[in-house]
Amino acid sequence: MNLDELLKNAITDPSKRSIFLQTLIKSDVYVICKNPVNQERDSADGDVQLELITTQTPEGDVFIPFFTSYRALQQFAKRYVDCYKINCLRLFDLIQNASAVLNPNSYGKEFSSQEIKSILRIARNLKIKAISCDEEDTISYRKPEHSVEHITRAATKFLSKQPNVDRAFVMEMIKGSEKPQILLVLDMMGNTRKLFVPLSKYISKIVEDDEHLSFISYEHEMGKKAASVVDPFYVRPKRFFER
Repeated sequence: MNLDELLKNAITDPSKRSIFLQTLIKSDVYVICKNPVNQERDSADGDVQLELITTQTPEGDVFIPFFTSYRALQQFAKRYVDCYKINCLRLFDLIQNASAVLNPNSYGKEFSSQEIKSILRIARNLKIKAISCDEEDTISYRKPEHSVEHITRAATKFLSKQPNVDRAFVMEMIKGSEKPQILLVLDMMGNTRKLFVPLSKYISKIVEDDEHLSFISYEHEMGKKAASVVDPFYVRPKRFFER
């Protein structure tokens, strides 16, 4: 049973909360960073500098969001963001003076500062160590295994009216054991948010229920790596002075 399923069970059945917490502190979770992660690779203890985002409840309470999976993070962010995978107990040690919410966009669990400190004390008493995961996530890319013509057709229609987009690629992105997602890589100039948000809304009208879309700029190293496995489905026609 994965962490998502354990979380759902713990919410509905109090008797399952203990096994959920035991599994959580040994698991890797995802956090959103304000900037790319600065990891001191030469440090003996593997120090990592994280500048995490915070958000607010409707009542104005500030908390740090964290997530059971990369997909849960994307559903919350709704766009590409810098993120980091980290052992949950290690994260709690870093943020113990703050409140945090696991999966705030759906079924979730709130952790107060007092609860986080209590979990850390119990972990120390039981001699449970935070195990740093491999910081390089295993992500692979491949050509879509089912037809995505409905997506490329709609995207082409939208992108043909965007003078700042030179090329567009589509592929499947597989992150660990998670279900493959459809990734659009855009070779473009300018503000990605101003393009990704309206493009996402435009394509969402024709996306099927079991399809999950992500967007990233070709300028990002991850975008270049993904685009290398396919040919572009859209190439901006050359202007007269470019011929």
